[in-house]
Amino acid sequence: MALLENLNSNREVIISDAIDHNGPTTPRATRAEIHLEALRHNVRAIRSLLQPEVKLMAVVKADGYGHGALPCTRAVLAAGADCLGVGIVAEGVELRENGVQAPIQVLTGHFPNEIDDLIQHELTATVWNSSMAKDLANRAAECDRQVGVHVKVDTGMGRLGGTSDNLPALMEFIHHSKNLRAEGVFTHFSTADEEDSEFTTLQLERFQATLNKINQGEIPAPPAHCANSSALLRYPESHFSMVRPGLILYGALTSKNLEPALDKLLGSTAEKKLRPVMAWKTQILQINKISKGSPLSYGKKFITRRDSTIATLPVGYADGLNRALSGKMSVLIHGQRVSQVGTICMDLCMVDVTDLPQVRAGDEVVILGRQGSEAIAVEEMADHARTIPYEILCCVGKRVPRIYIP
Repeated sequence: MALLENLNSNREVIISDAIDHNGPTTPRATRAEIHLEALRHNVRAIRSLLQPEVKLMAVVKADGYGHGALPCTRAVLAAGADCLGVGIVAEGVELRENGVQAPIQVLTGHFPNEIDDLIQHELTATVWNSSMAKDLANRAAECDRQVGVHVKVDTGMGRLGGTSDNLPALMEFIHHSKNLRAEGVFTHFSTADEEDSEFTTLQLERFQATLNKINQGEIPAPPAHCANSSALLRYPESHFSMVRPGLILYGALTSKNLEPALDKLLGSTAEKKLRPVMAWKTQILQINKISKGSPLSYGKKFITRRDSTIATLPVGYADGLNRALSGKMSVLIHGQRVSQVGTICMDLCMVDVTDLPQVRAGDEVVILGRQGSEAIAVEEMADHARTIPYEILCCVGKRVPRIYIP
C-alpha cells in the first residue's frame, strides 16, 4: 500500500481529517506538523535493534499518540512494521474502514457488545479469562468465522490480565475451539523506564514462569511479547517473539533514564538518533506595549516588572496547551527562547518578547520542535507540566490541524 498517494514533491503537505472540509480550506495558524520521514526513520532505527526473527508491533492507539492514526499507520507499515496495536475496538475499525489490511490487535480488551465489530473487521482480540473466550467463540461460531486472540497475563501491573494459575485452562479452551486461534500471550511492564530494575526483573521472571507452564503441557505455546518502548531499549531479554514500541516511534522517551541506553544502542550522532515526529507551531496574533506594573491574563498571576512588549498567540488549553504550564514554559521566536507569561487561556496565551524588538504580528512561533539552533522537546514541556510526554502529545487537540510532511 502506498504511504500517501498523489504526492508531487517531498515538501507537499497533506491536511488531515482533523480539518472540517466543509469549512475553511486553509489550516489554522496554530498547527501540528507531522514529519512522516522522521517516523519511518524511527521504525527503521528500532528494527535495527532487533534480531531478524523478532516482529515489530507499531502501537498507533490514541490517534497515533496524537499524531494521526491513519497517516502514521501507513508510514510505519511502509517502514517495516509487521502489525499494529490499538487501544480500543473503534480505533481498529477506523483503520480497517480506511483500507489497512495488516494485523491489528486491540490491546485493552473489549465488551460483549463490541464482539461483532471485532469479528466483522477481522481484529485480533485480547482475552484473559474463559468467560471472554467463550463469548467470543460462541459469536464467531454463529458467524462461521475464526478470531485470532492474544492472552494477557498480569505479572504485576495489577490492571488487566489473568493469572498464571488460570492460564492453562484458558489456553486449552482456545486450542480446542474451532473458532478461536491462539496468536500470542503477553504481559505489560509497569516500571521498565525506572532506574531500579528489580520489579521489571520480577515481572520478567513471572512471565517466563508462565511460558514454562504452558510449554509443559501438550498445547503448543503461542508467540510471546512483553517489551514496551522502555523494555525494548533496556531489557533485550524481553524481546521474545515480538516487541511493542509506542512512544519511541514518535521520537520521544518515557524517561531520562532511557537516554544512556538509547545512545549506547543507536549512537549519539544526529543521523542515527530517534527524531521527533511532531512540531507544534503557531503565529503571533497581536503585539502589545504594556507598562511596568501591569497585570496580565486571568487572576493577575503575572505583573510586568518592566515596560514590556507582549505577544499574544492563538493557542490555549482548548488546543491542548496544558494550563499547568502557565508561567513555566518557553517558546521559540526568531530562533530564540522567550517566556510564556500570565495564565494560559482557553484560546490564547501570551509571551514576553521585550528583548526581541524585531518581532512582528504573523511571525512564526514554535511551541514544540526546532527553530534555528534551538529546540524545545516534548520531554521538557512534560517536566514543566509535571506530567509525561504521552499526555502532552495525546492532548494536542483535534482543532489543531495536522499537516503531514512526507
